[in-house]
Amino acid sequence: MDEWYYHYEREQEARQRAADAVATRTAYEAALADLSRAPEEVPRTCALVGAGKAEPLWVELARILFLALALFGGFFSAVSVSSVLRGAPQVVSIIGALVVLTAVYLLLIPLSVWLLGRLDRAGRRDALVHAGVATVLACVHALEAPGAERAEHFQGVDDLYRRAEPLVLRAHRTRGTIGGSSPRRTAARQHAERVAGALRRDLCRMDAEPQDALRDLAGKLVVVCERYAEGRIGRLLPEADLADVEPVTLTRRALRESALMAVVIAAAFCGALGAWLGGQAAGLPDGFLPWTASFGMLLGGTLAGGWQRAARLAELLPGL
Repeated sequence: MDEWYYHYEREQEARQRAADAVATRTAYEAALADLSRAPEEVPRTCALVGAGKAEPLWVELARILFLALALFGGFFSAVSVSSVLRGAPQVVSIIGALVVLTAVYLLLIPLSVWLLGRLDRAGRRDALVHAGVATVLACVHALEAPGAERAEHFQGVDDLYRRAEPLVLRAHRTRGTIGGSSPRRTAARQHAERVAGALRRDLCRMDAEPQDALRDLAGKLVVVCERYAEGRIGRLLPEADLADVEPVTLTRRALRESALMAVVIAAAFCGALGAWLGGQAAGLPDGFLPWTASFGMLLGGTLAGGWQRAARLAELLPGL
């Protein structure tokens, strides 16, 4: 019975993925019509979108395994630190355990994500096309919205673009057409940085010229997705679209995000320590102090880096 139910669930998921893929392809073809393009101009993109995103079973199992290893690794590391600091004041022991717990999670979780990406080569290769198509659809939905409501769609376009831009910058790595030691790799990387700069320039124009900016951004992404699917990594956009563009480097983006997350972590732990000491000074029962510290951590992280980065930090701590 259990085996039959399992196969039934897998079959239902496959049918749902197929239906979603057909719906996405239909929506993309309608978006192309709004952009004065024909599906025949981008056959490879349409084929990839119509095929859907297939996720093998082993990827799901590997994700569960890596998550379990990260959770247990962080938990046992925190317990070990607490036992080492047993003779220290309670606040020192708890803060030390939290620091080690977060450090282990920050090490293991990105490592797990990287390993999954390396193992799932097909999903890694096609991610740019799917992310680009989703951004194109968001741009077209914003264009179709009435003038007074159009600004409400900008956040959705922004969120989807932030997923697509790192994939554009990694196009020379993920497409699988350039070897790691090939001299072509540098030229392709520099071209991808200019392409990301052109896309970001259109994105930043949304607040000044929303109609033109959304149409230009969607049109460029249509070209990028098709040429990426064709394997034309060194010509994702024509040179005319790259004139006077400021390149966006992956290293600069990573360093900036890492610096911001470091500030958020520092502010979060300062907030946790301040809330803990404040709770003790106020005479709160010991059972409430961990909750007070958790609230202080979230408050400090939110004030320093916004609620999204604070939520990303809170996801690393079980029980919050």
